[in-house]
Amino acid sequence: MPRKVYMSDLRKVENDVKPAGVHSIRGGEDDGQFIFEVACPNTGGAARLVEITAMIPDLSDYPKDHSYVLFCGEDAPPQIAQALQDVRSTDRKSVFELIDMVAATLLSTDVNGDVPMIDSQADDEQFSEDDEADDVYDSEDESFSFGQPAKDSYTATSKSAATAAPTATNTKSDRKFRDRVRSDLRAVKAAGFKVGQLGHLFDGYNAYVIVSIRIAKLGISEEAMQAWQVEPDDYLMLIIQHPNGYKNNEQLQDLDNLRLKPNLAMRVFASRTYKPTLQEAIEAFTKAKSSDNQWAEDAKKEVTSLRETFISRPLTELLESTLVPILRFRADGMDWQGAEMWYNEMNSAGVKPDYVPDKYYEEEVVDRAFLSIVTGDQYRQAPVGQAYYSFPLLAMQFTVRHFARCTEFCMVCHRKLDTDLEAIKPYVCDRPLCLFQYMSMGFGPSIEHEILAQPYVVDLLISFCYTSARCLKLKDLPDGLALMVPPVKSQPQPTGRGTFSYIDGPYPGVPDESTEDTTADVMAYEVGWDAERRELIFFNKPEGGCPVARGSWIVLTVQQTVPEASPTELHCRVIETTFYPTITLDVPVPVKSTTVDAPQGSKPSAKTPATKPAIPVATPKWMTASFVPYNQQFEELTTGAKCLAICKMLDMLPGVQQMKEYLVMNRNALLQNWVSRIPPAAMTLLRWIIASNRACIMQVDGNEDGKKQERLHGMPEYMQFRFAMGAPDKEQRFLSEVRSTKERLALQYPTMFAWHGSPLYNWHSIIREGLHFKNADHGRAYGDGVYHAKDAMTSTSYAHRGYGGISDWPQSVLRVSMALALNEIVNAPKEFTSSNPYYVVKQLDWIQTRYLFVKCSHAEGSGLNVTEEVKPANAHPQDPARTLTGISQGGSIIIPAAAIKSGRAVEQSAKRGISKGWLGTALTSKKQKGDLGDPIMLDGIADDDSASVATDDEDLAILCDEPDDPAPAPVGKTVVVTKPCSASATDFVPGVLDFASLPMLPFPTYATSGTTKRLLSEICNLTTIQKKTPAAELGWYIDPSHIENSYQWIIELHSFHTLTTSAGKPLPLTADLKKAGQKSIVLETRFPPSFPFSPPYIRVLRPHFLSFAQGGGGHIVMGGAMCMELLTNTGWNSVLPMESVLLQVRMAIASEPFARLDMTTRGDYAAGEAAEGYLRACRAHGWQEPEDFKMMAQGL
Repeated sequence: MPRKVYMSDLRKVENDVKPAGVHSIRGGEDDGQFIFEVACPNTGGAARLVEITAMIPDLSDYPKDHSYVLFCGEDAPPQIAQALQDVRSTDRKSVFELIDMVAATLLSTDVNGDVPMIDSQADDEQFSEDDEADDVYDSEDESFSFGQPAKDSYTATSKSAATAAPTATNTKSDRKFRDRVRSDLRAVKAAGFKVGQLGHLFDGYNAYVIVSIRIAKLGISEEAMQAWQVEPDDYLMLIIQHPNGYKNNEQLQDLDNLRLKPNLAMRVFASRTYKPTLQEAIEAFTKAKSSDNQWAEDAKKEVTSLRETFISRPLTELLESTLVPILRFRADGMDWQGAEMWYNEMNSAGVKPDYVPDKYYEEEVVDRAFLSIVTGDQYRQAPVGQAYYSFPLLAMQFTVRHFARCTEFCMVCHRKLDTDLEAIKPYVCDRPLCLFQYMSMGFGPSIEHEILAQPYVVDLLISFCYTSARCLKLKDLPDGLALMVPPVKSQPQPTGRGTFSYIDGPYPGVPDESTEDTTADVMAYEVGWDAERRELIFFNKPEGGCPVARGSWIVLTVQQTVPEASPTELHCRVIETTFYPTITLDVPVPVKSTTVDAPQGSKPSAKTPATKPAIPVATPKWMTASFVPYNQQFEELTTGAKCLAICKMLDMLPGVQQMKEYLVMNRNALLQNWVSRIPPAAMTLLRWIIASNRACIMQVDGNEDGKKQERLHGMPEYMQFRFAMGAPDKEQRFLSEVRSTKERLALQYPTMFAWHGSPLYNWHSIIREGLHFKNADHGRAYGDGVYHAKDAMTSTSYAHRGYGGISDWPQSVLRVSMALALNEIVNAPKEFTSSNPYYVVKQLDWIQTRYLFVKCSHAEGSGLNVTEEVKPANAHPQDPARTLTGISQGGSIIIPAAAIKSGRAVEQSAKRGISKGWLGTALTSKKQKGDLGDPIMLDGIADDDSASVATDDEDLAILCDEPDDPAPAPVGKTVVVTKPCSASATDFVPGVLDFASLPMLPFPTYATSGTTKRLLSEICNLTTIQKKTPAAELGWYIDPSHIENSYQWIIELHSFHTLTTSAGKPLPLTADLKKAGQKSIVLETRFPPSFPFSPPYIRVLRPHFLSFAQGGGGHIVMGGAMCMELLTNTGWNSVLPMESVLLQVRMAIASEPFARLDMTTRGDYAAGEAAEGYLRACRAHGWQEPEDFKMMAQGL
């Protein structure tokens, strides 16, 4: 418990050896408060005791996320009070660490208030190398681990105060520290990445290091980028946060896992620029987003903002949990693969690290098709004897490894997949727990986005799965997802098989399980059914109470009045059980097929007596019915029964067009919210079907969103999809084979095209596993390999083999009856296994899928029309000896050049004279000593990042050598060194506001303990942020020395020139402020006693603004009050920090209609008119004002 840990730490400090200069430590009057005395230097040379009070506003955050507020006694010298304000990075420090930090700071303060600097008042040689590398006052340092010695550590008590204090406060910002930071960042730039920073990186405070690279430079195929929903011009961005100052690779490896988290955080994004703004970086680490609504959030974002990729969350989790431990193993000589395998082995099996098998030191064999930027490894490429390595570079190389090669790893456990199957989309391993976590954590693609963007692709995927399941050919089943389905039993036929007919003979490849009794324990309940009121009644209550719960699903079978008619099967959701034995159901969903074992009216139920209830069998009100609940665990079913259960659940899905209409009508809604129509098991199955698809299928025609310019000519009756399978580097390997074969055989036409047909039930597996020849469904008369036909009619004969139309998904719009693929193949038929009468290709890297053709019998009223045949204006040249033929007799196929990149790649490589990849040569680098006029450059690639987004000057400056230290000043003179200020930064000068001239309300006289602690915590947090962030980027200023009452703040908003309109033009307010000679907007913020459960009251004091009626805006009403829903009970959120509130207020003032100054009115706003304007705005908008508003506004 937090309080227990705090009290334990406080007692330990009271009883153990105290830090140097500390005389007494005791608890304070309030919980979370303690007092200690420090012997500080005095004017006469003797030390004097200064009493310091420390308070933790929210003790429940201790020891992981707390902050401190520090006070000194009234009789303390001014220089001590000033030095106390300079104590930084106190967050998350233990009691001992905080006292040690404060004591060291106060002991290092001269009598005149100056703090001695290492560079000018201390000799560098008196500090050892180890001392400079230590972070003495970091809460994560080993030196504060009680009860055990730490390596290379020391405490403040191990040295005199004169030597320990400067090290405590300034080691992070000395020359050696800054040189190491520059060295690490230069290594990043030299490796081919863009690098930037935000915050106070060289000052040793909270900072962000940004490493990025354009995705086009990773060698990922165009199809893979489409499947991953990224663009070539996007940047893959890694943001590394160092909350307690920059830690290098060696320092991070010295921290144990518990102490690592507060010192390091990482996030992975995609962005249109190489670097985010400071606000975006802060939000990336602090804003909690709902994973359920992530797709809707992403849709609202601007194209220039950060956005998560499909792998951002898994990759972020991998980086933060495993990177540093893996780097420890890498330092011992392992490569990436060996270190990851050994880490996973240790975690899973609990192996002791005393002995490491030799296999983990074996070098990883990497596919040579990957570009060098993907396989780059600083540990392997560093010169012999290099002792230091760049953590940002290693982290980015690890990120690129798992991004570009994501299909090789499990998305949950991140182990390398033990399979030779290739896919264009990542997935999970065969561990059921990984599949469950993958689905439940939302790591898969957004089904809402897929349905809205490509509804016919979703229809196609469901149809493939449905056909495979109904034909009992489904191999990979959704086990481990905790599916609850209705009890399933196939109805035996005279053949001994299930209800499904098979045209070409007995079922191939599956055992005869359909005759097993999988429903021996089915519990059916006989009830009465009122269809008008949708109510069920139990005439004989079952034992144990109501057998169903609210929200559960049942299968209701109603006995028809005509004896010969088959019973109607209705799937219903229970919406009310309060009035049991009567329960209320949602609107029933009728299902045509009957694979659920629902008992007939003449058959006694297993849960009800054989005696019928004493009511009429069929009355206008109650009809005889029975139901079974969704209580069958999917994993307990046999393979055949699982297939039937999948069909049953897919029968429950609405059509894809219906689902799209639901999402369009209910904006930002999730499909899983349609609880009255889709059972949870059906929803999970839909998610599994879409997420487990590892091919890239893109609509070519069929609706207005298709790419008609990519439509192939010669297949008029088929719907076309662009189709790509294989790993993300499959295209690179294919193009490499095309180039090498073209050069070896001097081919004029390096590729050819051929057809591949397969029964419909195979396509669910094909789009997940790719084309291979492991199974011989139709024999191998012409040898091993993937069989292709020269004309479409031959392939259609193979595609027709299988089941009849009974296998169609009933809700399908496409009504797929046949599918075949068009593949591009290396044009070397003499090297095929066979070239007549079929092309049998054994070299899988010689095959690349291009199109998928689907024969459809569109559902009536679907509105689906296949695009009319139009010959492409620019056709891809085909080998005249092997021209492709379509379905019509002698009809030729014309392929658009826009859809085939092999010709472009070969042509480009010929022009460039390269052979290592069509996207560009392997990155090479030349390490130079750079400055602003001689930056570090990259060789070997024409379209470097600088061609798209220019690097900021401040990011170039961090790579430059630091100028030599100035000569020491003569003794007796004081030299003040000021940092040059950029003219474009800000004209705002903090600390010049005359508070005595402000028309402030009287100080509030109310106070509550909880609110006071919260406000002190907010003040502490804002002050910390203000110290770490440049004023121009922050845009607001608060002077803590003028906060005389924690319930009343004065805040200045400034630097509006950094904001622009949506058209990119300066805000009109910027010119108004400059014309009026105003540097800032002064706000008064008052807090109610119920804060944070009620919003603060914010009003403008100066200058005067135009009202809305006068042409003004900016959410400032007449009288100066801020008119925002956020600042009312209607829109207030108690968890919002004040930093976020100030940011939103500033953005509201800058929003349209724009705020304009009233140039005709001088002076300040009066208090009364602001309150009246606020109340008028609340009434006009229907907002609820805070209950204690009058208390705030009237100054009581």
